[in-house]
Amino acid sequence: YMGIFKITMPNYGDPKYWDKRYKEQESATFDWLEDYANLKSMIANLATPSSKILVLGCGNAEFSENMYDDGYEHIDNIDISSVVIEQMKARNTKRKNMTYEVMDVRELRYADNTYDLIVDKSTIDALLCGEKSFYNVAIMVKEAQRVLKTGGTYMVISYGKPENRVFHFQRDHLAFDISQGTISVSGEEEKGESSHYIYLCKKRKEAVEMMAKNWAKVEADLK
Repeated sequence: YMGIFKITMPNYGDPKYWDKRYKEQESATFDWLEDYANLKSMIANLATPSSKILVLGCGNAEFSENMYDDGYEHIDNIDISSVVIEQMKARNTKRKNMTYEVMDVRELRYADNTYDLIVDKSTIDALLCGEKSFYNVAIMVKEAQRVLKTGGTYMVISYGKPENRVFHFQRDHLAFDISQGTISVSGEEEKGESSHYIYLCKKRKEAVEMMAKNWAKVEADLK
């Protein structure tokens, strides 16, 4: 006899899932994958105190608070969960130059060429667990590229190995110079997750042209 069972994964693309999770975790904080201390030296190579920085899917992480307190004050944080945004706004009233807004990463309400650095700490991983995952990631990366300044960097920290992630940054509507690295994670070996992966995607000057020329075909292929 063989029993059959079904495991339902959480829908990480659903705001209701995150609202419920953050209500249950009120007053708690959690940094996905890496905290600011582990990424501090890398960020110092990508940004200055005057840089404009966007954090996608900020959640209730202390990452932006720690970065702000280290001198990077021009930070905008967005998340799809209104619950966590209200929690984080309340926590950060004294950090005057930092904003928290409810926003979908696929529909950024920011002007083109605004940011020097965009930080995605496992938001790509969450989208890849949802419905129409490749399409949604393509839209998110398109939007990240649009609001980045030429020469600015979209920094992605992910569970995903290069063979499962890099192609998302190389689609025909994108123009990035991509470099990648790993962070060894102590104590995670028993889970088979001994590394987290970092992808640095630097916007090239032909990005606008590539997006205008190729997005319709990419969208048609992925929809």
